[in-house]
Amino acid sequence: MKLRTIALLVAAGMLAAPAQAKILISEVLYDAPTNDTTQEFVELYNDSCTAVSLSGYNLMDNGSTFNLTGTIAGGGYFTVAKSASGFNSLFGKAANQAGMTLSLGNSGDYVKLRQGTTEIDSVAFEGAISGWTLNAVDKSVARKNVADSNTQNDWQVSTNAGNPGSGLLNANCGGTGGGTGGGDTGTINLPTYYVGTTGKTGAELKATLNNLLRGHVRFTYAQVWDALGYTDEDPTNTNNVILLYAGRSQAKTFRAGTSTSLDAWNREHVWAKSHGFPDESQYAHTDLHHLRPADVSINSTRGNKDFDVGGTPLTESPENKTDTDSFEPRNAVKGDVARMMFYMDTRYEGGDDSGTPDLSIPNIAPTGSSAPQMGKLCVLLAWHLADPVDTFEARRNNRIHELQKNRNPFIDNPQWAKAIYGSQCPGV
Repeated sequence: MKLRTIALLVAAGMLAAPAQAKILISEVLYDAPTNDTTQEFVELYNDSCTAVSLSGYNLMDNGSTFNLTGTIAGGGYFTVAKSASGFNSLFGKAANQAGMTLSLGNSGDYVKLRQGTTEIDSVAFEGAISGWTLNAVDKSVARKNVADSNTQNDWQVSTNAGNPGSGLLNANCGGTGGGTGGGDTGTINLPTYYVGTTGKTGAELKATLNNLLRGHVRFTYAQVWDALGYTDEDPTNTNNVILLYAGRSQAKTFRAGTSTSLDAWNREHVWAKSHGFPDESQYAHTDLHHLRPADVSINSTRGNKDFDVGGTPLTESPENKTDTDSFEPRNAVKGDVARMMFYMDTRYEGGDDSGTPDLSIPNIAPTGSSAPQMGKLCVLLAWHLADPVDTFEARRNNRIHELQKNRNPFIDNPQWAKAIYGSQCPGV
């Protein structure tokens, strides 16, 4: 699978104009196999490459309106169910949103997707709208393609009650489309997400970003295994993850806890957890933006060392170097490491409900294992500038947004690193 080259259209702190999201109704189960009051669902599809908040969108039939919540990933599906338990019982999975109040008539009805009062898309069945004769007892009706002629020609009757959360639709974002949303990206355009940042710099910009990044979904440490299997998935082999420091593709199942091999992978805290958040109850402990799959033995060598230049090449992976108090990752991920560190410093400023102290990046190494600090600032800024954002990193950011509901602003807007930290590193 070949990922589309990312275009970061940014200049002087300004984001490019947003690409128009195209949200479609993709599947409807209106005449359920057992119980309409618990098994009906509507599925949506995002035919753009950028995650979209569904706030302000609603579903409407000939009897009522239901407001949508949540975020639909770029190239992803979003299921809205009458009942969480009924949906899970029928399909063995959780819906993205439950409690839908529409009662879809079995003798003719329609579903309309609206943004406010503006109709975005619609589907009808059993003559509720002229020309719509779809009749699907115990089966769903499903969209055949992303072309939208607003006619029955775009739709077909499924062979079963449906397959919510997956399908044939493809947003052409460089992934396969379908599934739970590829998280791949074309142009990064999120002005609505980064509201209030225009014209700001330095501490003011950092404070605004901190406010935007708060309130994300928190995972347990056990849940991180599966999350990393998705966020760091090998684009060419969905059974594997890419290891941060080693750079190799490795089976998701070949990990610590299931294997004692030193070549297995584990959950690396890029901002070492001993530097400020040793307890799982602290949000930073399980923040996906700085957790990466890493070779067990290389991760052990890195330990909780600060990031800096120099040291002896690792025998197992000589592109990485280490000495007594610092670690230098391979060139291909130096920028990735730097942007993860900048995210952590910006997200965790203390004074919120995350249980995490104010993290900071001083221009020193070592910083001390118990201090809520990681260095070395000006080295990290140089790495950020030398190793720009690539497609894998951008894709990972989108997938984390899909799961955790916040983003790394230094991936979306690389110029913000110098805007915030540049005054402390005049020679960089």
